[in-house]
Amino acid sequence: MQKNYFSSMLLLAAIIAAAINSGCVSEPEKISNLRVTNIDLVAGEVKTSTVELKVTTYVKNVAAERGGKTSENLTLLLKAISSGRDFLVNQTKTFIGKVEPDKEVNVTVTLILPKKGGYTLKAILYEEDKEVASGSRSVSNLDSLPADIKVTGLKIDGIDFLVRKAEEGRVVIQSDVYVTNTGGKSSKDYKLMLKATDLDSQLVADKQWSHTGVINPDETAISSVNLTVPDNYNYVVDALLWDNSTIVGQGRDYVQLNATTMLTGRQRIAGRGTDAGDFAVSEEAEPAYEPAAAEMKVGGFRNETVETAKAEPGFGALAALLAAAMGAAAARRRR
Repeated sequence: MQKNYFSSMLLLAAIIAAAINSGCVSEPEKISNLRVTNIDLVAGEVKTSTVELKVTTYVKNVAAERGGKTSENLTLLLKAISSGRDFLVNQTKTFIGKVEPDKEVNVTVTLILPKKGGYTLKAILYEEDKEVASGSRSVSNLDSLPADIKVTGLKIDGIDFLVRKAEEGRVVIQSDVYVTNTGGKSSKDYKLMLKATDLDSQLVADKQWSHTGVINPDETAISSVNLTVPDNYNYVVDALLWDNSTIVGQGRDYVQLNATTMLTGRQRIAGRGTDAGDFAVSEEAEPAYEPAAAEMKVGGFRNETVETAKAEPGFGALAALLAAAMGAAAARRRR
């Protein structure tokens, strides 16, 4: 009886094992002759907030090594996944077609990505909707790429500051922004935003909008914007060029209304303050860019002072002697 029990248990265990293993053993998956051999990256237009990446993916059919044949139609899916977060940021799908044995083709696509952090670019190759190969490449530190002035052709060369008014703890600062067109054609009329930010607290004291106007090639235009800020603070002034809702250029300068100075003797820094009223410039006092030459008047140089000087020998003394001789001769005739 006990022997029959053990025999039944062994048979049951064999049946359970057979059920578990069924469907787990399959035919070896067919090895694909297609490979993603390389991925090249080239930066395109770099703006302040976005970067354009030109991604070239190389696909090779190595079937000739095993006497294979031309592939079926291929499609490449390219994904950009944010590093660390694994978020899908952008993707594109491109039709390649058929690839002959021992032939390598490449396809270039453009991805526009936010200019921050890094990304993993994953290329997935499909043959008739079946994934047959893949490859990946990482890119990082995109936020360190400077904005490309070729996007607009405009470059902010610098900012001058003039104090227009200083009273009741407020200062009106005229900010003259120098914008040069380095492109080969006239620029668009871009929006220009100026903002003054306190260096210590990072609070924005004022923000104003203006326009660059249309600037001809190789010319510099000056855009003047008034900023009203609290006195006795130090500010960083940012000039931002906007194309619709995208920042396409920027410049930065500093204005110190609470300046510091280095003390002699020891390496110490002390605040000396700045009286903004001392730098106030009126509209009338500002000279024109090309002042006209004033007409010279000789009368303006006339010397009104009369001085008596001793006569120098010469033609004046000879005339005096001649006059005296003639007077003496006339007196002798009268006698």
